[in-house]
Amino acid sequence: MKTVIVIANPKDKSYNHAIVDSIVSGLESKNKEYVIWDLYKMNFNPVLEQEEFEQFGYGKITHPELVDMINTLSNEAEQIIFVYPLFYFDMPAILKGFFDRIFIGTLIKDGLSPIDWKPSIDIDKTFIIQTSLGDNWSLSKSIAKELYDKMSKSLLDKLGLFNTEVIHFKNILLTTQEQRVEFLDQMKEKFALD
Repeated sequence: MKTVIVIANPKDKSYNHAIVDSIVSGLESKNKEYVIWDLYKMNFNPVLEQEEFEQFGYGKITHPELVDMINTLSNEAEQIIFVYPLFYFDMPAILKGFFDRIFIGTLIKDGLSPIDWKPSIDIDKTFIIQTSLGDNWSLSKSIAKELYDKMSKSLLDKLGLFNTEVIHFKNILLTTQEQRVEFLDQMKEKFALD
């Protein structure tokens, strides 16, 4: 089984890319298989089209370029890692479009209610690694952050992405080089574990 790494940062030399390099180093140290989907380098089209939306609940994929991705998630992935900077308290639009286009094609209607659906994929471990220039959640109460994380994890479970761990590296501009390197080392260690 392999690890799927999804990165959404348009800047090639970003700290997010350094995080991915550290994760890869950890995985390679244990001879673990992985695939990297760099959404910007792939020129991933984040726009959900009408025909795709009409397939919601039928577990059908209408665009050939998405078939390989869905097959990897359905048949080969044991864990998925999302790495991205926070833009205005949320993921970049290209990553939101990735969720819209990929996961709408994996959901299957399961019941009479319009919200009764089940995932056709089952990924055991999900990591969300976010970076930010500041401490976005200091603007609101910590309870808001807890509720946001709980809601996100619940939604990811519905998509078939289980056991979510959210890791946030904040205040990048205020951190020292030593702190940034230490975080990269932690990521390498985390993904080198068996």
